[in-house]
Amino acid sequence: MKTKNIIASLLLLFAAQVVTAQNSADVLVRAFVDQIKSHKNVEMTFSYQFSPDGKNFSEAENGKAWLQGESYKIEMAEQHNISDGKTIWTYLIDEEEVMVSDATEGTDNTPLKLFTSLDESYVATLASIDAKGIATVELANPKGQYKRVSLKIDTKKNEVKTADIYMEDGSRLTLHIEELKFDQKLDEKFFNFDEKAHPNVDVIDMR
Repeated sequence: MKTKNIIASLLLLFAAQVVTAQNSADVLVRAFVDQIKSHKNVEMTFSYQFSPDGKNFSEAENGKAWLQGESYKIEMAEQHNISDGKTIWTYLIDEEEVMVSDATEGTDNTPLKLFTSLDESYVATLASIDAKGIATVELANPKGQYKRVSLKIDTKKNEVKTADIYMEDGSRLTLHIEELKFDQKLDEKFFNFDEKAHPNVDVIDMR
């Protein structure tokens, strides 16, 4: 009986923490977003897996991303996305093609840009928080490109550790954030695609 009382007490304590935290889910998200926005730039090292059906995942690949104001660069195994805030260059490495488009055509079309718009367009609900302070936050935006986003947030550091992004077509992208660095020294041309460095690439201007 004593053991059952202890278990019951622990369950009630956990339930109380979750109920209390329900009202602070958006606070957790905003704390992370505010930290990102408080720095001149952020560099993110991550690994990712993709599933076309939401169940069967590809092998993990490594990637890096940088965000500075409206500019960003995301480097993944098969594709680089670069924007200076006005123009987007989508470099398809295997095809040796780069598609040029207007940056105003989309605002949440990359995982990194998604993070900085979470507090503006997504409704946050806290699903759980463990003993180590890792919170599971569910985000929903019926009008957004992403159907649902599930985040694991380190509440002690205000850092997102993992993000599961569910698309409207049933596919799923899982990101594991390995490291965050802030206020790096970046060249003024860092957020531009260098055509001279890629002389064999076919440039397709879609503007």
